[in-house]
This record gives sequence, C-alpha cells and structure tokens, in this order.
Amino acid sequence: MSILPGEDSFEAAAQLFALVSDMAAERDRMRLAAKCLEAACRISGARGGVLYALDQTGRQLVPVAALPPQLARSPDGILPLYRDGQPDMTDPRSWCAFTGSVAVIDDVARVHGFDCRAIARRDGISRTPTGSLLACPLRGNDDVTVGVLELINLAGTGGPAASRERLDRLVPLIRAFAYQAAIIIANTALLDQNRRLVKELDMINGDLRTENQRLKQERITVASRASGLITRSPTMERVLDIVGKVAESDVPVLILGETGTGKDVVARLLHMAGPRREGPYIAQNCAALPAELLESELFGYRKGAFTGAVADKKGLFHAADGGTLFLDEIGDMPIGLQTKLLRVLQDGEVRALGATEGQRADARIVAATNVDLRARVAEGRFREDLFYRISVFPIELPPLRQRDGDIAVLAEHFLAEMPEAQLKEIRGIRPEALAALVRHPFPGNVRELKNAIARAVILCRPGEAIGLDDLPPALVAGVGQDPAAALPPTADGDRSGLRDTVRRYEAGAIVEALKASGGNRTHAAAALGLSRRALQEKIARYGLGRGVAGRPAG
Repeated sequence: MSILPGEDSFEAAAQLFALVSDMAAERDRMRLAAKCLEAACRISGARGGVLYALDQTGRQLVPVAALPPQLARSPDGILPLYRDGQPDMTDPRSWCAFTGSVAVIDDVARVHGFDCRAIARRDGISRTPTGSLLACPLRGNDDVTVGVLELINLAGTGGPAASRERLDRLVPLIRAFAYQAAIIIANTALLDQNRRLVKELDMINGDLRTENQRLKQERITVASRASGLITRSPTMERVLDIVGKVAESDVPVLILGETGTGKDVVARLLHMAGPRREGPYIAQNCAALPAELLESELFGYRKGAFTGAVADKKGLFHAADGGTLFLDEIGDMPIGLQTKLLRVLQDGEVRALGATEGQRADARIVAATNVDLRARVAEGRFREDLFYRISVFPIELPPLRQRDGDIAVLAEHFLAEMPEAQLKEIRGIRPEALAALVRHPFPGNVRELKNAIARAVILCRPGEAIGLDDLPPALVAGVGQDPAAALPPTADGDRSGLRDTVRRYEAGAIVEALKASGGNRTHAAAALGLSRRALQEKIARYGLGRGVAGRPAG
C-alpha cells in the first residue's frame, strides 16, 4: 500500500515519520540501506527496487540493497556513470545522478529518450521484468549526489500498474523521502568514519604510548650510565623501572638503603631522567653540618641576621629553583630544622634567616636515609608529619649482596674508569680475585667495592692483572682454606652438607661485617639487616667472640 498526499494524509504522515525515525535509529550501514529501500517501496507501492551508493572513485553506482536480492547479482548490477570518459546521460539512473532530477518511466519497454538496455539485460538474468520505474537521486543539504534510489513496478490504487499521473504525483513524496534518506545515510557514514578515526587514533595513541615508554626507558638507560649506575641485576632493573615512572612527576621521593648502596646516584638519576634535568641539581648531606650552619645553608640569610652575615646569601632551596634538591641522611636532620623543612614542603615558601616573609621556591625534594625513620619517629627524633610528607614515593635500594651479577660488572667498571689503571696498563682482574670479590658480602656495599678496586690498582704491578694479594685482607681471609675449620662442628660432628654450608656462610658474613665496622656490633648488625640481639646470639653460637680489627668484638 502506498502513501500519497490526499489519501488519509494524517495516517500517511504518521507512517512516513515512523519509517524515517526507524531509519534514523539504525547505525549499521548495510541494514540502514535495506530499511531505506523497504520504506521507499512501502510508501510508493513499488514491488521492488535497488538502492545504489556512489563508490569512493565517484565513477560508478554500487548496489547496496535490492528487492528482490537477485536484482543486485546481475553483471549489470554495478552501474558505470561514464562512457568513453563522458557522463552517461542515456541511462535513466545515471541521468538522475548527474542532473539531480527524478526519472519517471511508466513503461520501460516503450520508453523514448532513455537507453534501458542495461535494465532489460538485468531483468533477463534476474527474471524480474521491469514495467514502471522511478529513479531519484539521493541528495542532502550540500546538494551532492551520494546515491540513487531506483523503484520498479509501482502499483496503482487498485493493484494494477500505476498510471503516469500517479507516478508524477509520487515524485514530490519520493524526492522528500530521498532527501531524508540521504541525510541519514550521510550521518551514518560520518559515524562510521568517526569510529574508524577513533580506532586509528587509539592505535596511534597506543603506538605513541609504546614509543614514549621506549624513549623514557632509553632516557633512563642513558641517564643511569651518565650518573654512574651500572647494573645487570634483575633486582636493580626493577628499581630502574620504578625510577623511570616516578621521574616524570614532582612528588617527593625518599630513597632508602644501607650505606654505600648508591642513594646519591639514584637521586641524580631521578633528576636527569625527569623534566627538570635542565635545571640545577644540588645535594646536601644533612649530617655533615651543625644545626646552625645547616639552617643557613638550606634557607639562606639576610644581611645582619647574625654576627658575620655581612651580605644576603641565597639558600640551597632557592639555588635549586627549577631543579632538584637532594637531602642526604635526612634522618640526622635536627628536630628544629625538620619543622622548618615541613613548612617549606607544605607552603612552597622559604623564609631566610632574618627575613620577615617567605619567598617561593620551586625545587623538587628527593631525600635519602640509611636509618629506620619509623623507629626514629617512635623515639621522638623525627617528626611523623614530615616523614609522611617526604615519603610520598619511597624507593628501597637493595644491598650489593642481593644484586646478582653486579659485583663482577661493577668491579670491571671501576677498574676501567680509574686513570691509574690505564697508566699502569693493568690487565683486568684474575679469576681467583674476582671470585673472592663475588664471595664477599660487602657490608659497605658499592662504596666498599669501589674502595677495594682503588686499593688493588695502587698495589697491582704495572702490566699485570689484579690478584688476591692486591685485595684488602678482609676480602681474601680464608680463601684456599677449609671454611669449616674455623667453626665448631655440629652436634653430630658433621662439617658437610647444606646446613653446614649455611653456617659457614653466616659466620663469614658476620666476621666481615664486624671487621668493616671496626668491631662495632650495632653497625655490623645494621649492615647485615639483623637486630643487635640476633647478631650477638649468632656470634655466641659460632664462637666468634674474639677481637675483630684489633678491638674487642663487643
């Protein structure tokens, strides 16, 4: 049943709006094309038709929906718009695409002025003879053809073929419908294009994120080499990954680790790998100066603030403006200065000694300590609020004994960078000396290893390789001897097996830690990661109570 003006106009309008609304709600382009064709056939009374879309070349019309479907399967289904390089104005469908007019044919077999042979060939293959035909261009607001709507075999009011008069009366309705259809199809095409663009953008963003991560990792690698952080240890690689992530931000970082683990190296790496790398990097050891001098060094002072203050002096917070201020050994900062530091971190303003008001300072704070700050908070020696302020992002550095494979790498690195080694033409490190280095627990960590190599370079003969005799005695003690000989036997007298191996290793590590600390059991326990009481129990168990480093072991 067709919908024509004057034929129950209210019902017809309602049906038309419902059809258009249904089309507008469709987001799949192929289903939308099918719905458009079905709606056009319904409102016009056509028994079939084809909806064509202009292809990307703009030179042919491609069927995207057909009723019955076989109309689109003919070799003549795809309709070229040009012949011999010229617009084809003979076929009624291509004619309407170029002119923007509606082609009205009441009998295709007897039409004059159009060449309908392609339609006839299609009819022969599809076995769907075409009688009457309406070809309407799909044009939207920009008046550009995006497709063609072809309707065939339109019926009259009583069922037989539509008269020419009825076809002419259908033209305004079909044109209005085609206009709406063109807009809906164009919008759907835009949605599809937007979806494709969003997918492409997501892919590009994913590639950019991957590349950005690669560049960050590359920058971390370059910066770590420049700052002296050499490693092949998976444990330290994880630390470097964390450093790479936090370097881009401005949050305060607290670096934790034993003495000599390279906290200052990691602090410099954080600076060099972050956005402040072009700014200054300033380091201050909080345990190196008395409280009064440390305060004036950090915050600066005004002329006349105290005896000897003959001119204004800028503090380290302002000197590090736009860069990084590294506060090493922050656990030893006097409690009075901790209060002033907390105010700087909270307000971002620094008040120099003798000044009446503060000044803004934009320095990233990186702190480090080898002491247990929580324990110091419990003892009242460190402010709890300052602890939480500086430890927004803690990074814990593993001791050298936990960095698998790094002792040999670092030893070779330190040897290669020492000028004296080049002058003396030292030929590397002998296997037995390298084995002794790897076996040593290094309570002093990387700093102790570097000092050991420096000593060995001095003692090594020119043109030779570093041997056992060139290493510090603490590193070679017991090499070549039975390590179990220095220990009392187990209850069953056995000095072999896993249990005794563990005993020998523990005893050796304790002896080295005591030697490195000059016999100070508190320091040795801290280096070993033990409590003093646990260390004393092990000393008693292994019979190690004799003097170490020329002083009592207690």
